[in-house]
Formats: sequence, C-alpha cells, structure tokens
Amino acid sequence: MSKILVLYYSFEGSTKKIAEIIAKNIDAKLEEVKPVNELKSKGFSKFIWGGSQVIIGKKPKLLPIGVNLDDYDTILIGSPIWAGTFAPPIKTLLEGDIIKGKRIGYFYCHKGGDEKAVQKAKESIIKNNIFLGAIGCKNVTKNLQSLEAEVIEWAKGIKYITGQ
Repeated sequence: MSKILVLYYSFEGSTKKIAEIIAKNIDAKLEEVKPVNELKSKGFSKFIWGGSQVIIGKKPKLLPIGVNLDDYDTILIGSPIWAGTFAPPIKTLLEGDIIKGKRIGYFYCHKGGDEKAVQKAKESIIKNNIFLGAIGCKNVTKNLQSLEAEVIEWAKGIKYITGQ
C-alpha cells in the first residue's frame, strides 16, 4: 500500500492548521508548498495583490517539494481561497506537470466567496488525476474546534476508500 501525502499552501496559517490536523489523524506525511517569491502584502493590500494574481492566471515558480511524489498514490491538497479559487501556488501544482496520475482530495479554507471553489479545483484535478472529493473550512481561526471533527472524518473517509 502506498502512503498518503498532505500537501498544502498557507498564507496566513489557517490552511496549515487544517493540514496538520489531517496529517496527524490519518498518519500522513505533511509537506508545505512554497513559492520562490512569496507574497509579502499585509492587510487589505494582500486581497488586491493576491486577487490580481488569480485573475491574471499567475503560476508562480515553486521551491522544490521535499518528498518524492512518486512515493504517493493519494495526495490531499490544501489551499486558501483567493478570488473564488485556489491560490496561485496550488494552480502551479494542479495545472503544471508536477502532479499526474494521483488520487487527489482537496481541502480549502475561506471566509466566504467559495461557491465555485470546488468546481474549479475539480476541473483542474481531473485533467491529470482522479478527484476524490473536497471539504471547505470556513473561518478557521474562529471555528477550529468545530471544524476539527468534520475534517478528520473527511480525511479518514479518503483513507478508507483508498485502502490506505
């Protein structure tokens, strides 16, 4: 049996918290996706800058991932929602040649505006991979305790259906 990888990008830490909960509870490897040039904006300007990157379709260059992706059949990918979709570093992963032939679960963190997030992720994932499902986590900093059980159940379900 192959192992499960939890691969995530987190700008303010919410997606990282959810990724850590998932990895811990299903005994998966945890790995962060980092762009070579990280967005430095804070406050309201981060929404302008981050949203503009999404709108122009930016796919930033990533630092090397610290694991061999060939060792994993199942990857759970996490992202914050920017301008209604996944963050640009995740776009690089899903729409580049980095991940192919994998079973992918998608989790995302948001404060609203996620209505099309799953559909956009699914469309990108199924080009080269198998889509296993998604879970959204709203207002993680306020709702972490109430989200934890739901996220663990989702991740354990993925682990069960993949036989890992």
